[in-house]
Amino acid sequence: MSPSPPHSDFAEDPSPEDRELESSVRNNLQLTGYHQLRRIDVVVEGGRVRLSGRLPKFYLLQLAQQAVMNTEGVVNLDNSIEVVRG
Repeated sequence: MSPSPPHSDFAEDPSPEDRELESSVRNNLQLTGYHQLRRIDVVVEGGRVRLSGRLPKFYLLQLAQQAVMNTEGVVNLDNSIEVVRG
């Protein structure tokens, strides 16, 4: 028996509103000017945003978090970004 995939609280088929908010979040990440933030995974459901991925500096994680929280419509942020020095 193969293991089941990890459970996610986020829907697989986002609503039009969630897609619009995701686009706004991605735009705000891009507006920071740091290309590393363009590679962050963004998932949105009902105003809740989950970020995941890897960044080389804690400062970039903080910038990503600030950019998301300054996006109109975001009600909650689950920041699962890892800081990996390499």
